[in-house]
Amino acid sequence: MEARRYQPQPRVPEAETAEPIIIVGNGPAGMQCLVELRRRGVTTPVTLFGAEHWAPYDRVKLSTFLSGSTGFDDLTNLPAELDDSVEHLVGRSITGINPARRWVEDALGQRHHYSALVLALGSDAHIPSIPGTTLSGVLRFRDMDDAQALMARRLRSTHTVVIGGGLLGIEAAHGLCRFGTNVTLIQHADRVMNRQLDSEAAGMVTDSLRDAGVDVRLNTSVRRIAGSERVEAVVLADGSELPCDTVVFATGIAPRTELARKAGLKVANGIRVNGAMQTSDPHIYAVGECAQFQDQVCGLVMPALQQARVAAGCLAGSAESYTPVADSTWLKVLSLEVFSAGRFSDEERGLVHRTLVYRNASEGIYRALMLRTGRLVGAVSVGPWPERQQILNRIADGRRLMPWELLRFRFTGDLSEAGVGQVSEWPAATVICQCRGLSRGQLQDFMGEGCDLTTLKTRSGAGTVCGGCEPLLDSLCTGGAAAARKVPGGTTLAIVSAIAALLMALAFWLPSPAPAASVQDISLFEQFSRNGLWRQWSGYGVLALSGLLLLMSLKKRFPKVPMGGFTGWRIAHAVLGVLALSALYWHTGFSLGKNLNRWLMLSFIGTAIVGITAALLTRLQAAMTGVGWLRQGTTWLHILVCWPLPALLIFHIVSAYYF
Repeated sequence: MEARRYQPQPRVPEAETAEPIIIVGNGPAGMQCLVELRRRGVTTPVTLFGAEHWAPYDRVKLSTFLSGSTGFDDLTNLPAELDDSVEHLVGRSITGINPARRWVEDALGQRHHYSALVLALGSDAHIPSIPGTTLSGVLRFRDMDDAQALMARRLRSTHTVVIGGGLLGIEAAHGLCRFGTNVTLIQHADRVMNRQLDSEAAGMVTDSLRDAGVDVRLNTSVRRIAGSERVEAVVLADGSELPCDTVVFATGIAPRTELARKAGLKVANGIRVNGAMQTSDPHIYAVGECAQFQDQVCGLVMPALQQARVAAGCLAGSAESYTPVADSTWLKVLSLEVFSAGRFSDEERGLVHRTLVYRNASEGIYRALMLRTGRLVGAVSVGPWPERQQILNRIADGRRLMPWELLRFRFTGDLSEAGVGQVSEWPAATVICQCRGLSRGQLQDFMGEGCDLTTLKTRSGAGTVCGGCEPLLDSLCTGGAAAARKVPGGTTLAIVSAIAALLMALAFWLPSPAPAASVQDISLFEQFSRNGLWRQWSGYGVLALSGLLLLMSLKKRFPKVPMGGFTGWRIAHAVLGVLALSALYWHTGFSLGKNLNRWLMLSFIGTAIVGITAALLTRLQAAMTGVGWLRQGTTWLHILVCWPLPALLIFHIVSAYYF
């Protein structure tokens, strides 16, 4: 028998170029990496492993699935890139990696060679080390299996305790309390979402939670979970006992690193990566919640998708590098829209030189900007804010805010003159969908000859993660922002205001009515002014019209006052102003008079002039840029000049009848 010489197995498969790219993990980061590879022209076969037995789904929408407002079919938005060139193995976990020979081994013991490996392993729910976490009735809220377990339990649970007042904890508490279950939310910090919101914004969220029926307990923690075999109660830090039958942990994440650790890759809190998202082995990449760049592990979807884009770019041959952007959170729950980005927490206030706040209590709006050396470094808001995406871009570009922008924010809550503005006119490099990293130029390339919102979302994937950019996408498709700049009834308002301006100019241009030298030369105006009855009735007319105008001003401050639509109200306000000026002329001839009468006339005339100017600018702002801020200023000046009128009218009436 001929002896054979031992030949060691080569370190790299001979046909390296024929080996596929393997992506381990079919969550958001893994799927984004696949999409980017195909969009960048990489035709190498891809093998995609998913440990869960579910088709890829949108984890961001798990809370709406738990609450029953979203069906499972709405969670699965499979991209077109998941085609026949991709071998997708669902319910197949990877148990081992051999970096030297470049293969992975799955749960069935099969080995798969790779030319490059992308680890998108995600994370597990962090469970604190307290007694009782193994009891029946202790659940977590992290993935689809958790959501299914919570849905199965929500109808038979009488009292559920959710531990953790972060994003997931709030969503879980809100989703569970909708089914008649008593829900208590335990938060160790002094406010909910303490990593995403400042104190005032967190207080508004807490109030909404309590209004929805959630018992929120702050500045406390769970010492242990009591029960023999099943959950019976939780014992709080002060020793008090809270009876319950279900405990849900939403206390943060623990990156999945065991697979990388066994393979000999460098691991700290997460799998260590460089700017190209490469691990200590240059052929292995890590993205998402399992990866650690410098000293940071991302826990949000936006940076995870950004890392996936960088890894795909490097695999496609481009020299890309990951640069962390300002963390941002957008949450829509409890009928509230909550947004934060950059540095905003109380702990970071030392890094902030100035904070600007805008509040509108009647509409439930709170917005705060954090500035450092005149540049925007953080923002937080509660309530709708169409400028969210622009705020993120302003934080990223690091440009100084202009004084007029800061002043505009104090009065209107917006930095830009026209709010969102016309999206199609934004610079091509401006990012529209932060989650997918898609700019205005890229989105218009996807649009091609034109498409509707649904088609654009399908083609590009924009708006399918958090949904915060949907209004901008709709504006890009339909030109909605351009239509929004048009002022309903603006032309009619301008015509009425022009008539008022013409009448005032004519009254001031004509010589002041003087007493006639003889009865034969007496003018029509003097006939009325000398007639006590007519003079009295003209005064009553001025008083009635002025009172009605002042009453109508409440419509602007209190939108629920029943005075019809805002467009009709504004035109009626202008018409009444013209009538009031006419009555004032017949009553006074625009003579300024003396003492308090002079001040009353000056207040009347000043209010009219500023009001006419504001009305004309309202029409002009639809056709001209740069006048919106001027129109806003004249409107506030109109209100300011009008303030003395009621008091001066009262003094005039009292003096006329008393003396």
